Amino acid sequence: MRTPRGILERANSAVCLPQYIILMLITYAFEMASCITAATHRDFLTPNLFLKQMLERYKKSEPDNNNDKWMIDGVTNTWDKLMVQNRCCGVHGPSDWQKYTSAFRATHNDADYPWPHNCCVLDAQGSPTNLDGCKLGVPGYYNSNGCYDAISGPANTQAWAVAWFGFAILCWTVST
Repeated sequence: MRTPRGILERANSAVCLPQYIILMLITYAFEMASCITAATHRDFLTPNLFLKQMLERYKKSEPDNNNDKWMIDGVTNTWDKLMVQNRCCGVHGPSDWQKYTSAFRATHNDADYPWPHNCCVLDAQGSPTNLDGCKLGVPGYYNSNGCYDAISGPANTQAWAVAWFGFAILCWTVST
């Protein structure tokens, strides 16, 4: 005996509807969580986090293990590139290297290296234009701005983009 086609379609839709609703509720919950997380954690990149990493790992002479050596090299290379490309020094400024105890300070004499040479204004060859002026903190021979704005600006922009994208998906999900 053959069942009419309309009865089968209604039976299939009655079985699938609760599964669809559950799937949509799960999707809605994840979208809500990602939207809230992106919005609330956009300030996760605090200056203290960067300052701590910079002070603990930049040019540290004795790594604790192989993983630490890899992290030291990565932090050092990243900070070197950041300071040269953005013409900045430290997180808040060059005084970060003098105010706080750091791995860099442990291996470098304050008179010779008050801050890394990448904080100096560099010529085309990558050498300080006036090393003595840089060491003494003469304006024009060292970069007096901190690097935090160069780091946090793009990251905060991306966090807001993720939050708004999540919110848009959330609104679209609710409307369907």
